[in-house]
Amino acid sequence: MKNQVFSFYESLGEDARQQTDIFELYFPSGYDFLEMDQDTKEDFISENPRVNKALLHALFAGQKMNQYARHRLISAKHSESFGRFAQAEMGHLKQEQVCLALLNTQLDMIGWEVVFVGTLTEVSASPREIFQRALLANAYGIMLAHNHPSGNVLPSEADRYFTKRLKSLGKQLGLPLIDSFIITKSSYWSFVEEEGD
Repeated sequence: MKNQVFSFYESLGEDARQQTDIFELYFPSGYDFLEMDQDTKEDFISENPRVNKALLHALFAGQKMNQYARHRLISAKHSESFGRFAQAEMGHLKQEQVCLALLNTQLDMIGWEVVFVGTLTEVSASPREIFQRALLANAYGIMLAHNHPSGNVLPSEADRYFTKRLKSLGKQLGLPLIDSFIITKSSYWSFVEEEGD
């Protein structure tokens, strides 16, 4: 944090070294500025009223932005890392589920949602619901995973049809389906890895 504070003062044409030393008197290592009492806050501001008040506002805004930042769950750039993640999340389930991975522009997963729950042998999924969730999350792209409790990792004709339909709709919406996975307890199957789709 010291480097950012130094840069802040320097960019405003202040004596950055001196002002950073004063800052460190009020904010020793590990001290949270939100814990600062009113008297200490006023003392700090009085050291350099215009600049220090702006610095406190910037620190507060930065902390608030950090609270609401989307946290990256995993990177989906490599199908193996996503396949292993999905396997850990749903490979053990006794009934079929369809899960949606929401991706940002760097293909980092920013959300993971169960979108449909089915029976022991089948699940009925709606493209409308899938894309609606992705649009609400302002996702760049999506990946889909569904499990086969039977242990058979190969896709059925219905799986292939549904994946092709989602891929086509995603292109039209500008919200690409990056990959689709079938998950079992012991393995995973990726359409991109296996079929190049």
